[in-house]
Amino acid sequence: VYTNKLLDGTVDVDAANPAKISVPVTWGEYVLQVASAEQGGAASSVTFYAGWYGAEKADSPEVLRLGTDKASYKVGDTLKLDIAPEGEGKALIAVLRDGLVSMRQIDVAKTGASVEIPVDEAMAPGAYFAAMLYRPMDEAAKRMPARSIGVHWVPVDSSARTLGVSLTLPDKAPSGDHLKVPVKLTGLAPGEEARVTLAAVDVGILNLTAYKAPSPEAWFYGQRRLGVEIRDLYGKLIDGMHAERGTARSGGDGGGLDTAVSLPTVAPVALYSGILKVGADGTAEANFDIPDFNGALRVMAVAWTKTKLGHAEKDLIVRDPVVMLVSGPRFLTLGDRSELAFDVHNVEGVAGTYHIAVEQTDEAGKSKALDEDVKLAAGERKLEIANLGTGHIGKNSYAVSLTGPGNIAVSRSFGLEVHAPAGDVKRTTVQTLSARTGKITVSADVFKDLIPERSKVTLAVGPAAALDVPGILAALDRYPYGCAEQTTSRALPLLYLNQVAAAAGIVGEPEAKKRIEDAIARLLDMQDSTGAFGLWGPANGDLWLSAYVTDFLSRAKEQGFAVPPRGLSQALDKLQNSVSYATDFEKGGESIAYALYVLARNGRAPIGDLRYYADTRLDRFANPMAKAQIAAALALYGDSERAGKAFDAAIADVEKTDASGDERSDYGSGLRDGAATLTLVSETGVRKQSAARLAELVSKSRLAHAYTSTQEQSWMLMAARGLIEQGKTLALTVDGVPQTGAVIRSLTPDTLAKAPIVIGNASDAEVQAVVTVSGESLTPEPATAKGFKLTREFFTLDGKAMKPVKGELALRQNDRVVIVDKFQATDGKGGRVLLADRLPAGFEVENPHLVDSGNTGTMPWLKNLARAEHTEFRDDRFVAALTVRPGGGAEPPATDNGNGDQATDNPDTEAPAAQPATNAATPPDPSVTLAYVVRAVTPGDYILPAATIEDMYAPERFARTEAGRLKVEALK
Repeated sequence: VYTNKLLDGTVDVDAANPAKISVPVTWGEYVLQVASAEQGGAASSVTFYAGWYGAEKADSPEVLRLGTDKASYKVGDTLKLDIAPEGEGKALIAVLRDGLVSMRQIDVAKTGASVEIPVDEAMAPGAYFAAMLYRPMDEAAKRMPARSIGVHWVPVDSSARTLGVSLTLPDKAPSGDHLKVPVKLTGLAPGEEARVTLAAVDVGILNLTAYKAPSPEAWFYGQRRLGVEIRDLYGKLIDGMHAERGTARSGGDGGGLDTAVSLPTVAPVALYSGILKVGADGTAEANFDIPDFNGALRVMAVAWTKTKLGHAEKDLIVRDPVVMLVSGPRFLTLGDRSELAFDVHNVEGVAGTYHIAVEQTDEAGKSKALDEDVKLAAGERKLEIANLGTGHIGKNSYAVSLTGPGNIAVSRSFGLEVHAPAGDVKRTTVQTLSARTGKITVSADVFKDLIPERSKVTLAVGPAAALDVPGILAALDRYPYGCAEQTTSRALPLLYLNQVAAAAGIVGEPEAKKRIEDAIARLLDMQDSTGAFGLWGPANGDLWLSAYVTDFLSRAKEQGFAVPPRGLSQALDKLQNSVSYATDFEKGGESIAYALYVLARNGRAPIGDLRYYADTRLDRFANPMAKAQIAAALALYGDSERAGKAFDAAIADVEKTDASGDERSDYGSGLRDGAATLTLVSETGVRKQSAARLAELVSKSRLAHAYTSTQEQSWMLMAARGLIEQGKTLALTVDGVPQTGAVIRSLTPDTLAKAPIVIGNASDAEVQAVVTVSGESLTPEPATAKGFKLTREFFTLDGKAMKPVKGELALRQNDRVVIVDKFQATDGKGGRVLLADRLPAGFEVENPHLVDSGNTGTMPWLKNLARAEHTEFRDDRFVAALTVRPGGGAEPPATDNGNGDQATDNPDTEAPAAQPATNAATPPDPSVTLAYVVRAVTPGDYILPAATIEDMYAPERFARTEAGRLKVEALK
């Protein structure tokens, strides 16, 4: 380090007053040293810097300190860049934005150097100034050649590109008012065209999401991350201590911390003006109709021209003379009794008698929930209560009105859903109709104990009966959770649904197109930067799942749907890279096979790899679906001989595969593999003579399953196209009338109430008939345990157990409760499980982060909480998805290795792998515990629905707790 003495002198300091030293300095690093004149007296020093510096202190000798004479510049100014080196050498000075703007070379002395750079438009709205100093080898000092780098961001004044935006708003406005918002722009050149948009949004909602008003000038004119790579003459920078590539870091565009919030389900006020053209005088006007609302609205404007940007924001109070706040439950369950609370405050109205009316509308019609007068003095506030009942399931709407003196008329409207006590009830009956004489009768009795308007029955007779096409469609449609696999499974069959419906003689899905488009958008939101897809979001990419989603996207594109090219291309690139870097395997290969099939479908599979796997590794693929996908990929490339051999191997595996099997990482089962093999055989036409045998195997496997997963349902619907063709010559009778072809019907209670339907078999062979009833029940179903044991307990915040008495849990309003759900797999199997804990209407979730983080915070009595891979906190339920190990315990959420994949070596085990514990000295706890906090919010008497646990891909494994009741007493 080189130092020069600039000044010295003396200063007198007394005990009462500090001394001040004033010294003129230029840019650079300085040291102020102070010492007593006495021998051995006190001494001190301080280091400081002058000028605008990119780094106050070098982290290592490789970092070069740069400074400028000003904080910012205007176009036309001259920037003075100062360099403070560790030694003399030659420096390359570069001006960088998205690319290289300019570069020059200068000599740098030991004492430093300065260079003047004109500031021009190419540097706006800011640029990085980089200096790379190269010092030659010094044999006398035994020093190798060296270089140091300095990078410094300098903003360029953007006031000439910034529009001034002003909004004219009243201080307050009543609800239901028509609001005019004049806008004035400054900074426009004569004749310059401008546009503006305005939005008026509830400030409460903005605060919940920490939303900031759009500021386009801050975004476009702000500092950007350095977007160029700097390479020097010395190639890779080797860290001699660790033999690793070195890095030179620069700030800019750092990410902030996000605050996750569980949002309530309310009707937010969010008004938008659209794009408005600004007049020649710089003015425009937006018009909004304020809804029934009390609170604050934030009006936000964004303005732009071809070269300029600007924004403004201003708050507006919306308040009626008499303010009425309505609060109540967010939903109800049939059999609940609850309250609506009306907080009426006479803020600016006159004293007098006001009338409050509440009209309830449901399926039965309209009724009065409240109809009374209330006297309010000026400034007085009162609380009125209306009782809520639940006569009918479905949407209930409420119209609230308050009228009084001075023509005051305040109205509010809202709705809430009334749920069934027990939802998703499913009953399946399978019957074999003997040749010539067999009959089946379906009457309205099938809806016993079910809510008619929320239930339906599907009837299928014929070769495709076992697959129960309408029943599976209903099941997929009712499944309420939306991970990437389930989203794909629900949408994939819809691509071909209308073809199947036409062949089967059933009504197609009119909303199929929109649902497919929504699925495409949702799935692309779950894609990470590498092109991989995660199960619950864009993280921890799973190769098999990525291939499955990409298969759907490819098929959707083939069917004419708009699939964003970039998303599909990135997904295919990910599959191609994974195949290229895949290691050999002894048993498995499911992910590789699917990736190769999807790549072949898009003309990107390496034919050499396909032939290698077909000729030398086919027996190593672990399931029939993988072998069938290798076969289908070869068929797409015209290699029918190899495709046939691979299909033969897949079909042989279907013959001997156990339909249930153990837990698998590819979301599958024997039934899924058989259906997928049948689908691929039908689509390629190779070994089509085996389709009938495959159809028989799939049908038998389906009949052995009381429950099916979304994966099984999706591939069965795909396979149904081939099965339906086989039933075209079937002879049946419907209510005595002959009919040729299979019968597939979806029946409502109203249809069966008129008369039962009778199906007879008039053919010479037996035929299967399947009746599936699905709906919702008035009676909660009893507790059950099949493969899982599930308990739900209630505690105070300090850990004291709260025991329901005769099934009823009694609380007071505002009591907080810790709900602890605990389960274990009693059959010792692992798998991907989903816990759904339905809430009573009187509860609201208070602390979502407890279960998200596993952090017990101030509740140390909670031990060994599991961390879920995915959680949802809905108004009516808490949902958690986890991966359970064989033998017990939950896998921690998978970590991302930075490449969009879970941190594993084998692409075929990128899905969370269930592994037994390795510590034999301390056996793992076989149970899994989750906890969350709720608050008793709304007084009333509520049904406490059951909690359920299920294996998402082996749904015959499930458990359910007892239902009960919750009573919340109002605070006095």
